[in-house]
Amino acid sequence: MGILERIADIEKEIARTQKNKATEYHLGLLKAKLAKFRQALMEGDAKSGAGKGEGFDVVKSGDARIALIGFPSVGKSTLLSTITRTESTAASYEFTTLTCIPGVIEYNGAEIQLLDLPGKGRGRQVIAVARTADMVLMMLDATKGDKQREILEEELETVGIRLNRRKPDIYFKPKKTGGINITSTVPMTKCSEKMIHMILHEYKMFNAQVLFRDDYTSDEFIDVVVGKRVYMPCLYVYNKIDQVSIEEVDRLAHLPNSVVISCNMKLNIDYMLESIWKLLNLISVYTKKRGEKPDFEGGLIIRSGSNVEYICRLVHRTMIDQFKYALVWGTSVKFSPQRVGLSHVLQNDDVICLMNDDEHRPLLDESGRHHTYTSLNAYITTNDRQTRTGSNTTFATGEKLLSGRYESLDYECDESEISHMEEKRLGHQHRRRLVVLKWFIMLLIGVCTGLIAVFVDFAVKNLTKFKFSYVQNKLDLCLSEHCLIKPYLTWLGINMAFVFISSLLILWEPAARGSGIPQVKCYLNGIAVPHVLRLKALIAKVLGVIFAVAGGLAVGKEGPMIHAGAIVAGGISQGKSSSLKIDLHIFKYFRTDKHKRDFVSAGAAAGVAAAFGAPVGGVLFALEEGASFFNQQLTWFIFFASMISTFTLNVVTSAIEGHFGDLSSPGLINFGLFKDIPYTWFELPLFILMGFIGGVLGALFNQLNLRLTKFRHHYINKSWLLIIEVLLVAAMTVVVAFLLIFTTMNECRPIKTQLELNSPTIQLFCPDGQYNVMATIVFSTPEQAVRNLFHSEIGKTYFTRTKEDMFIYLGTYQAWSLVAFCIVYFCLTCWTYGIIVSSGLFIPSLLIGASWGRLLGIGVHTLFPSILFNPGKYALFGAASQLGGIMRMTISLAVILIEATGDIVLGLPIMVVLTVAKLTGDYFNEGFFDIHIALQSVPFLPWESEVFSSPLSALSVMSAPVIKFKTVEKVDEIYRVLCTESHHGFPVVDHHSDESNNERAGTFQGIILRHQLITILRKRNFISLNDCLRDYLTMDDFRESYPRHPSIESVQLTNEERELYCDLRPYMYLAYTVSHHSTLPRIFSMFRSLGLRHLIVVNDRNEVVGMITRKDLARFRLTHSKGHTAIEELAVSN
Repeated sequence: MGILERIADIEKEIARTQKNKATEYHLGLLKAKLAKFRQALMEGDAKSGAGKGEGFDVVKSGDARIALIGFPSVGKSTLLSTITRTESTAASYEFTTLTCIPGVIEYNGAEIQLLDLPGKGRGRQVIAVARTADMVLMMLDATKGDKQREILEEELETVGIRLNRRKPDIYFKPKKTGGINITSTVPMTKCSEKMIHMILHEYKMFNAQVLFRDDYTSDEFIDVVVGKRVYMPCLYVYNKIDQVSIEEVDRLAHLPNSVVISCNMKLNIDYMLESIWKLLNLISVYTKKRGEKPDFEGGLIIRSGSNVEYICRLVHRTMIDQFKYALVWGTSVKFSPQRVGLSHVLQNDDVICLMNDDEHRPLLDESGRHHTYTSLNAYITTNDRQTRTGSNTTFATGEKLLSGRYESLDYECDESEISHMEEKRLGHQHRRRLVVLKWFIMLLIGVCTGLIAVFVDFAVKNLTKFKFSYVQNKLDLCLSEHCLIKPYLTWLGINMAFVFISSLLILWEPAARGSGIPQVKCYLNGIAVPHVLRLKALIAKVLGVIFAVAGGLAVGKEGPMIHAGAIVAGGISQGKSSSLKIDLHIFKYFRTDKHKRDFVSAGAAAGVAAAFGAPVGGVLFALEEGASFFNQQLTWFIFFASMISTFTLNVVTSAIEGHFGDLSSPGLINFGLFKDIPYTWFELPLFILMGFIGGVLGALFNQLNLRLTKFRHHYINKSWLLIIEVLLVAAMTVVVAFLLIFTTMNECRPIKTQLELNSPTIQLFCPDGQYNVMATIVFSTPEQAVRNLFHSEIGKTYFTRTKEDMFIYLGTYQAWSLVAFCIVYFCLTCWTYGIIVSSGLFIPSLLIGASWGRLLGIGVHTLFPSILFNPGKYALFGAASQLGGIMRMTISLAVILIEATGDIVLGLPIMVVLTVAKLTGDYFNEGFFDIHIALQSVPFLPWESEVFSSPLSALSVMSAPVIKFKTVEKVDEIYRVLCTESHHGFPVVDHHSDESNNERAGTFQGIILRHQLITILRKRNFISLNDCLRDYLTMDDFRESYPRHPSIESVQLTNEERELYCDLRPYMYLAYTVSHHSTLPRIFSMFRSLGLRHLIVVNDRNEVVGMITRKDLARFRLTHSKGHTAIEELAVSN
């Protein structure tokens, strides 16, 4: 009896045997024998070569292979011709396909091989090809019902192809000795140990190790023992639906893994391709060379669940030996980029950059170029082909960090239920009262800022007057005795003492260091900079800048006034002081980040107005450099505060100077009046040249200060080293000043020309009636030195009675003296800014620019002596150019200088030099304040950025997974999350279970902040599940701790309280959401314009899939240098 006859007998025996408990062992034994004979039959055919045939030797290619199986004339050839470029013969008669015809489906960037197998004949060849496929596409005739499906399933089952089933998780290993050892991790109800023994004995196996990890049947165990089973997905495609009823189509469409189509009418073909893609479980992964853009046109198509090791072997077989680590961007990692190893599992649309042992060469760098890595934003501007080919874009080198200690401010409107309840209770009259209170607060801000400006100016003038008068007296006494060492040491000692006091104040409150403008910009941008608006910072800032300027450092007092005004505004608007533990219980309705931002904007503008006497310039400064949000009403508020600040300064200053009521005081900086200073059209090229020079020098200043600051951060980072550096700078300033004085001791000028400026004069070694020019500049305040350079007279020729006594006087300053002073002061200013003192940069920049500007004016006067040139005019334009080249401000700076000079005629040349200086400086690097913001690793968001011009989706930048709370959450869960996580915002969802991933799911309802949850826990606002009446907290409960909210460590709960619940619905915000399909331009626009702190990403079912915060967007940074655009992605570090 042959194998076929035995198989037929066993099948008949199985068919006539009843299935019950008594016959289960007999049936199991029959099935084992049947599987054994079928396997023998297939192996015999394979050995005899019966599996070969013409037309079936198709090389496997593409990303996946699909076997198209079906009865004759079901439409296989028509389908192949429809979805591929292959033309398969189709006719109205049967058996048109007699060989295996391959085609290629191009879908989602993948190439999927589709094999059209014959419907009848050559069964073994058909089965052999089907076993090599990744998926079976079973073509069925919808008019035949389920008969064809049952027959084909049975045939494939017979030859060992298991459709839409997983391989049994059974560990089976034959052994030589030890008998049969059977263990299981679950109760075995479908296959007993006796059955296992009988099956193994049938296969002549008496020693084996068997481990069941789930409850499986005897058939599944037989499949494991045989071992030559193929498990693959199958999609049942019912064709010819145009020939059946709608009810039948609906029934077939709802069957598992089934799709209904019509090849003739091309119905539902797209859905069939989508179903094929899902069943094949394919994903796209993109490779990226270090320092270059990801290759989004040639992504790798891999199976879901593949890891980095698979990618390495896919790229090249030797790559696994050189592998060091990989950088991955996408949803498979928590941070983008994240360093991963070989075992990391990739997800769809991930970007991977492979690194080898050579740290300077990526594995995927075929050209051998050496780069350090950049990131996912390398491709953000690459989807536009015109931009990609026409731009001059390179990618930055080096890993940089973004500090994780900075948190965002909440500039969103409070849309919680308790907020609406409060608004409804207070009514419309309350809003009017708030507007009146805002005007009153703006008045207080202007008055206080003006008074602080008066105090700073008065203190600096008197301390400087005391210092220089004392030193000058010592100098006059020692000139005849040749003991200049005594006044030198006196000057040195006083300066070092003042500077030492200033540095101690900064050590007491480090937030007062520098000008404070970068910190104020960051705060108005939406970043909670620690200690930036505290009372300690105000005290240290004001006293520190007084002693720093009086100590002779190359600093100004105007920049710190902006920070001081911001602190005053932030304190007054809250009606409380957390430092002094004082709460006046007024202005409590303004204790939100949104209102505080508006007042801080007004305070910064008032500081500018007090410093320069320019209220309009203050408003424009707040608009251009500070505020992230403006409207018409806020503009009026800020202008009012600036006007009051200037008015207060003028009134008090006039009273101090003895002419009360004179309101013409120009502010802390007195440039003097520029009247009747004409300019002609042929001077415009000179103004453009001055703008270019200012831009180049400004870029050089920024670059030198950047390198010096980095050096200081790395090597001068201890308190005693910082103090030594400050004292060294103070000493060097005095030494250089003395050297300048004594190298120009013979540069004397008639004293009558200087008396008109009401400035002190130093005679030194000059004859009676004359003064030393350099000594006068050095012994003056920086403001007086700038005014001297602006208004000192031009060159004249004087004659006496005799020709021999004729002498020529070429003006107040000689060219080489200005060159020496400009270079020295440039270097001193660059060194000074960044040390631990409170310092401004406006006046030093103006002084540098005024010196080389006047030098240029002298040169023009020398070249064209017949034309009346005013070097003071060029000093003003040089000062504007230098300041614009360093700070890159245009509109506000132009208005400030016009208001400070009091001459609108000079507006055009000032605008020209500022515009050219900014454009020139931007070619080389960024503005001074932007550089220092980047050095502090602050997540600063610009108004606009080319980084976010790509149509990438939110999935590329969002953070996931997200910790979520239910609308009614258990107290213990809230407390646990707050103790273990540092996040400041948590989505609230309408909870339902998600069985697929065993995680919390639910539709998005709102967002609850960390400080709100802590307040709820501290106030014990708990309920039980049976409570129907509860007490809500009020807005005052959340305002009382603002802005220093308590930490979770201050909350102590009992075990009974932890078992209670919190209803979060009255307190959660109705936050903004975006779809996971939303593009980056839309996300960035919403985040920046609305001042958001959190942006929730939801899917099509309104379920939370991720969250976007400021750090997720700020990681992408665009820098400019020498005409090139560099895109960097910063890693986040704590």
